[in-house]
Amino acid sequence: MEGNGSIDMFSEVLENQFLQAAKLVENHLDSEIQKLDQIGEDELELLKEKRLAALRKAQQQKQEWLSKGHGEYREIGSERDFFQEVKESEKVVCHFYRDTTFSGNLMEPPFQSQKKFGTNFTKLEKKTIRGKKYDSDSDDD
Repeated sequence: MEGNGSIDMFSEVLENQFLQAAKLVENHLDSEIQKLDQIGEDELELLKEKRLAALRKAQQQKQEWLSKGHGEYREIGSERDFFQEVKESEKVVCHFYRDTTFSGNLMEPPFQSQKKFGTNFTKLEKKTIRGKKYDSDSDDD
């Protein structure tokens, strides 16, 4: 029977804690509602203008990214084009592949499905890169 008494006491303490937390949240919400009720027309217009400016800026940024090729998975034809792409974008994911290997084709579907703006997804065949290591078609990397 003593176990039931401690469970009842624990339940009561827990209930009081939940009640206090609910009252704090309710008071906070009431104060926020009161602030919103006191906002004047001028303040609402100011908030609206700020929001519209932020939306315009986001749309402009998206258009800039689209013009740079973001949102699509493209192949880069030369090493020079690769460096130009990297310079224009803050974030770039480039898939270096070789047509002669199966593993190079495994990465195609995940990259093709990327429609993220802000990151440029590209691919470049290894044989287009100058340099001694990549001039051969051997499978050793």
